[in-house]
Amino acid sequence: MSASEITGDKLLHLVVPARAEYLSMLRLVVAAIASDSGFTDENIADIKVALSEASTNVVRHAYPEGIEIRRRIIEINCYGDVSQMTIEVTDHGSGIPLPPPASEGLGLGIMGSLMDRVDVETGASGTSVMLVKSPSPDRYSSHA
Repeated sequence: MSASEITGDKLLHLVVPARAEYLSMLRLVVAAIASDSGFTDENIADIKVALSEASTNVVRHAYPEGIEIRRRIIEINCYGDVSQMTIEVTDHGSGIPLPPPASEGLGLGIMGSLMDRVDVETGASGTSVMLVKSPSPDRYSSHA
């Protein structure tokens, strides 16, 4: 998925250090946006797990040991409208092999089972994971 294929308004741009202690904050912020956008509690749980997988991969795998700590970041962009939400998780590490080794590819499978679409773009300047979710037909049911 390229940037030109993203639909909806930009709802969030957030850059945080690629450290585990920031991941719960990322989940809370994105969950709040999804809730405000009318996603069900079940959809929000799916989004949070997929976001956790993508951002944990950044913390664990994106940056080689020699890179300065201040340059190890996770960049999150959220786009959305009433029809779908797209969450882009980007790092500026050394890229990943596609497909990933079997022992390391479980997170992509989990993301794929929870989201409507998952696209990965990777290269020497980093990796971008696009997570796309449309609200359930019974949207707003948990907010009534």
